[in-house]
Amino acid sequence: MNRVNIMTMKKRVLSIFLCGLTVFSFTSCEDYFDDVPDNATSLEDVFSNRGQTLAWLTNVYSYIPDNRRMRWSDGLSYCWRTASNEGYLPWDTGTVPLSDVILGTMYPSTGFVKDLWTNGYRAIQYANIYLANVDKCSMLTDEEKEWTKAECRVLRAYYYFYLMKCYGPVPIVGDRVYGVADPLGDMMLPRKTVDECFEYIITEIKNAINGGHLISQFNSSGEFDTQFRGNMTEEAAQAILAEVYLFRASYIFNGDPYYQTLKNNDGTLLFPQSRDNSKWEDARDAALAIINSGKYQLEYRNLAGEQVTDVRQSCPYQSSRYASLGLNTNREMIFFRSGYSADDYPMRPRHTGIDNAQTGGGAFSVPLQFVDLYFTNKGLRIEDDPDYFTYDTENPTKENVRTMLSTTAYKDKFSGYTYFTPGSGYSVMKQFYNREPRFYLGITFQNRRWDFDNSRTYYTVMSFNGNSGPTGNTHDYPIFGTIGRKPLSEGTTPSGVDNAVIIRLGEVYLNYAEACCELGDLATAIHYVNLIRSRAGVAEYVGLNSEDQTARDARGETRIDLGNLTQDLVRKVIYRERIIELAFENKYYFDVRRWGVADMAQGDGWIYPTWHKGGEGGQMVGFNVSNLGTAEEQTNVQMNFYKRVQTQTRVFTKRMSFLPIPQEEVNRDLEIVQNTGWETDTDEE
Repeated sequence: MNRVNIMTMKKRVLSIFLCGLTVFSFTSCEDYFDDVPDNATSLEDVFSNRGQTLAWLTNVYSYIPDNRRMRWSDGLSYCWRTASNEGYLPWDTGTVPLSDVILGTMYPSTGFVKDLWTNGYRAIQYANIYLANVDKCSMLTDEEKEWTKAECRVLRAYYYFYLMKCYGPVPIVGDRVYGVADPLGDMMLPRKTVDECFEYIITEIKNAINGGHLISQFNSSGEFDTQFRGNMTEEAAQAILAEVYLFRASYIFNGDPYYQTLKNNDGTLLFPQSRDNSKWEDARDAALAIINSGKYQLEYRNLAGEQVTDVRQSCPYQSSRYASLGLNTNREMIFFRSGYSADDYPMRPRHTGIDNAQTGGGAFSVPLQFVDLYFTNKGLRIEDDPDYFTYDTENPTKENVRTMLSTTAYKDKFSGYTYFTPGSGYSVMKQFYNREPRFYLGITFQNRRWDFDNSRTYYTVMSFNGNSGPTGNTHDYPIFGTIGRKPLSEGTTPSGVDNAVIIRLGEVYLNYAEACCELGDLATAIHYVNLIRSRAGVAEYVGLNSEDQTARDARGETRIDLGNLTQDLVRKVIYRERIIELAFENKYYFDVRRWGVADMAQGDGWIYPTWHKGGEGGQMVGFNVSNLGTAEEQTNVQMNFYKRVQTQTRVFTKRMSFLPIPQEEVNRDLEIVQNTGWETDTDEE
């Protein structure tokens, strides 16, 4: 089914359900049926018409999260990048509810906590209505009915999975469509156990796949079929299933002691009491099935952005960039949302005073805790590279300017891609040289040329009084002195970026590596990490199998020897690679929670820098955009900028691994129990 525009809806349904609903009390009856067409007075009218029937299904699709949204939420689309160490947005629209997460001001009564729950169950009930009524549409063929029902079942399962990622185990409605005459007690449902929730989701997806009614994303020639762009295809369902298995096996859902005592009112324990290794086997096998299907391959692009098949012919920057762009030609894009919103404004600097410049808000800022995780151009952590430039971060003005800054152009050592060329008066700090390609894909730093505008040459200056700094009363500036830029989709980006990528092959490789590691197959785990590193132009590790023990890797780089490859070390290696490879793709927020590391007291040097305390909480550090310091220091704005200062205090405790169940639902549904740690937080304090 091609996407169609959702019709303008009116409040004209006469016999409607969900009034007074408790656990699913997401909205009033009138609001719920804003989705009924102008000329319809009942569901019978809707499902007697082909166009209106398919429009209903399109509305079910509309809740697929749009990973590109940043400034506003819609349905299940939230910018999780701004609720984690990946970044921050200060604005008072759209994303501000997520600031409650990082600032410790979230409660069960917080608005977005309720909205996300509401929209998730709204999407599920829309799906139930479609499944209960589509067979009545005589204008659809039997094949179309089976096809769209299979899609709708996968969509419904995906929405349950999304709710689980946010809230943990949830009530399962099944196929039930509630009516106003239903007894109130029937609408009070308890939360299912973790295993029951996952079993329901997995069964629904597998039945849809095995039923043979889902279409393929590829035509008979094996080419991407744009006719079905945006459909819930067989391949998309398989990718979702693989992610479901991964989360089911992960620490937080698979034996985390913190949640072992959470139980329903009848005493049913909601979380597994111990780790089940067979869940990792399922996660491994599901990822491997996608890899072995041969339908997808890692994106390799040359300097001109053209597809190549050999990593040695590819440009690391272009390859990594195209991998995350929603192009129909992206060979590793598996599950995606079509008709996405290109919300690049927060990533474009303000560039005040530059005529005809590309301008934006420039407020999506990345703390240095995250910036420091990118490897150097040797593939090493910055603390392991003896050539990584260091300086007095508390008093940079005492340093000789010539030792800190450079005016040399910097190019990729494999392809010659120019990462930046400093202009007159725009020196670049040496810490921004000799970093891996994904660093330049992800971060706009001080005095970097704005390379998304080929028509002009100008630079981004984030220091006090700079063209993109905090001058004046605006809040359109990066509080950490850096701006996240992945994945920008304008300027030099090719046309046709019509999709928001949700799952891609690079992620599946890392899923597979993680599952193999947890099962003790460290050789395979390191090999698949190496495939991701090689594509990104990062030196590969010495592994345990013969192909990973050559003196030089696929690009001719000397391999990095990590020493004794224990399971714990390989696990950290995978986590770090995943953080960097999938940066700003709305994965990090959920990953650090499912790994059970978000409350880490002291950085381990892999997931969090060794100098950081508090995991997702603690003192977030940035450059000195506000020119703080002594009068003498303030006179040298350019150098004083590089002072590292504590910019923001964040809060994270273990209970924040899941959002609280909305207080309104706990109050109305006597069967709903609150998540661990949130039981006494009923009101904002």
